[in-house]
Amino acid sequence: MFNDKTSTSIEMLKIPVRHISLLKKLHDIINADDTKIDEKRKTRITRIKIESEYNELISEYGGIIEEITRVGRVEKMHYLFEDGDFSAYRIKKLIREGEEDAEQILTQRKNRNN
Repeated sequence: MFNDKTSTSIEMLKIPVRHISLLKKLHDIINADDTKIDEKRKTRITRIKIESEYNELISEYGGIIEEITRVGRVEKMHYLFEDGDFSAYRIKKLIREGEEDAEQILTQRKNRNN
């Protein structure tokens, strides 16, 4: 229940990226100047509205994750019941600390890249 599922989530995010890449390759082949498609196949392709479907998928869902920055939780203070404390106060505090840690790491990366 408390396991880190980040690696599984990352793997799941790669699947749509692979689908989008495949769609782009197919789209490029179909629309290439040297592609020879007979009228029957052209009609079938037109019927499935490949161009509008492709454009919608790319514009709506075409984001590709190029890099992932892992933000690990830094234990700032230990207390006896910390693993079982699901109070609203504790959850909000942990969220706030996570946001601060993320901001700090992103700022460091931004400064390093400049």
